[in-house]
Amino acid sequence: MKIYLVGGAVRDSLLEIPVFDRDWVVVGAAPSELLAQGYQQVGKDFPVFLNPETHEEYALARTERKSGQGIPALPATPRRM
Repeated sequence: MKIYLVGGAVRDSLLEIPVFDRDWVVVGAAPSELLAQGYQQVGKDFPVFLNPETHEEYALARTERKSGQGIPALPATPRRM
């Protein structure tokens, strides 16, 4: 299991401004593993769990899927900083 800080906290850290909200993504874990560690599941559309000590959100990594007719795939361009 690997855990990565994501979202606004990363942006704010790079901009050297205070971070007030941290969101995390979990790769390589099943919902049962987080539940066994005391996390509380709060997401319905996709698995999101609250850390039992910090109450920060931990989301399981997922694959985005397009839906509907005529919705094109979005290109992704990796960039180095």
